[in-house]
Amino acid sequence: MAALSLVLTALSVLTFWLVVPLFVLPPLAFFFGYKAYKARRAKGVPAGRFGQLLSVLPMVLAVAAFCLELYVMNVGYRA
Repeated sequence: MAALSLVLTALSVLTFWLVVPLFVLPPLAFFFGYKAYKARRAKGVPAGRFGQLLSVLPMVLAVAAFCLELYVMNVGYRA
């Protein structure tokens, strides 16, 4: 799930000029990142700070990509 989240984030960065994937792929990437995080936490395996940060990384990247893509779209499409 985490790999799928990262792939969707990368795909959204590559296709943000189409505008429609901008509103579909990053939220979907965040959802899959959340599912991966939830599955990792449900295992009950104790993880250190680095493990927790690593499991949150797909969600953080999806949110950052979404915000950056919205910014680029708003700046680029001003008439």
